Amino acid sequence: MPKLGRSKKIFQLALLTLAAGSIYPLVYLRQNFEATILTVFHLSNSELADLYSMLGIIFVIGYIPSGWLADRIPVRYLIVFSLAVTAITGLFYAQVPDKSTLLYVYLAWGFATVFTFWSAILKTVSLLADKSEEGKYFGALDGGRGLVEAILASCAVGLFAVFAGSGTPDFASSKAGFQAVVYMYCAVLIAIAVLIFFVLSDGETTAKATRDEPVESTFAAVRRILKIREVWVMSIVLFCGYTLFWAHYYFSGFLNVNLAVSPVNAGVVTVIMLWMRPIGGFGGGYLADRLGKSRVLAVAMTAAAAGLIGLSLLPSGSTAVADVLVVAVGLFLYAIRGVYWSLLDDCRVPAAATGIAIGIISFVGYLPDIVIPQISGAIYAAFGKDVAGANSLFFIVTAAIGVIGAGAAAYFAVLMKKRRTAEAASVGAALPAAG
Repeated sequence: MPKLGRSKKIFQLALLTLAAGSIYPLVYLRQNFEATILTVFHLSNSELADLYSMLGIIFVIGYIPSGWLADRIPVRYLIVFSLAVTAITGLFYAQVPDKSTLLYVYLAWGFATVFTFWSAILKTVSLLADKSEEGKYFGALDGGRGLVEAILASCAVGLFAVFAGSGTPDFASSKAGFQAVVYMYCAVLIAIAVLIFFVLSDGETTAKATRDEPVESTFAAVRRILKIREVWVMSIVLFCGYTLFWAHYYFSGFLNVNLAVSPVNAGVVTVIMLWMRPIGGFGGGYLADRLGKSRVLAVAMTAAAAGLIGLSLLPSGSTAVADVLVVAVGLFLYAIRGVYWSLLDDCRVPAAATGIAIGIISFVGYLPDIVIPQISGAIYAAFGKDVAGANSLFFIVTAAIGVIGAGAAAYFAVLMKKRRTAEAASVGAALPAAG
C-alpha cells in the first residue's frame, strides 16, 4: 500500500490503542487506589467487590449486543460515545457522591466500555490490518494498551502524591488526591475522543466494510457464524488463553504465602511482570506474522502452562527461581493476549458480520470472568487454612486448561493448512481447464 496510507493506518491504530489503554484504568481505579476509594466513599471491601461482580456480569451480557451495534452503527461514533460517557460519568464520580449512587456509575461504565466500545474497537483494528499484518496490529493494540496503562498509572500515582502528600493522608487529602487522579483520566479520555472523531472521520473507517455487502438480520448472522468451525475453535482458544491470564492475579499471593516473599518484594516482581505486556504484545504479534498465529499461540500457551506447573512444584526457599518464572510466565501470557484476536480474519467471517462474530467469540472467550472465581473459590474452600496448597492446585488446574487451549490452537493451524491445500488444489485444477 502507499506509504501515506500506511502512515494513516498506523496513526489511527495509535489512537485506538490510546483509547483502549485509557478507558479501562478509570473503571478499574481500585487496582492502584483501592484503599483510597474505600476511605473516600466509606465502602467496605465486600461492597466494592459487589460493584465489580456486577460489572463482570454486565460485561458478559454485553458482548453480543456490542457486536450487533458495531455492525450497524459507524464505529467512530461508538468509540467516541464510549469515551465521552466514561469521562462524563467519571466527572460525576469525582464529586464523591453518596455510595448508593455508585451502582449507577458502574452500570454506566459497564455499558460504555463493553456495549458500545468492545466490539467497535476490535472490529476497527481488524479492518485496518491487512492479512499479512494482523498479528502485529493486534499485538500492538494489546502491548500498546499495556504501555499506555502503565504510563497513566505512573502519572496518576505521582499526581496523587502531590495532592495527598507523601505521608499517611487524612480524609481531606485522600479526597483531593482521588479527585485529581479521576480528573486526569477524564481529561485524557475527552482529548482522545476529540482526536478519534476527527481522524477517523475521513480515514479508513469500518463503515466501508458494511457497505460492501448487505447486512443480514441478527438471527441470520448468528446462524451463519455459528456454522463456522473456526469460530468455535477460536472461542476455545480465547477461553483457555484468558483462563491462563487469570493466573497472574494470584502471583502476588503465591509469592507471599508459598515462598514467604515480603509484600514489597512480591510487588516489585509483579510490577516487573506488568512491564512485560508491551514486550509480549509487540513481540508475540511480530512472531505471529512470521511463524504463524496458531503456532505462536500453541507454543506460548504450552510454555505458560509449563511455567505455572513449575511454580506449583517449587520447594520453599526457591525465591529466585520463582521470580524468574513469574516474569517469564507473564511474558507468555501477554504474548497470548496480543495474538489470539488475530485469528479472527482466518475464521472467514463476512465483513458485515464481523461485529456480531466478535460479540459471540467474546461471550464464550471471556466466561472465565465468571467461571474462574467459582473454581478458585471452591479450591480455596476445600483446602481451608492450607492456602499454599490451594495456590498450587489452582495453578495446576489453570495450566491444564491452558494445555487444552494449546491443543485447540494447534488444531486451528491444521484447519488452516487443510484450507490452503484445498485452495491450491482448486487453483491447480482450474488452470488446465482454463488452458
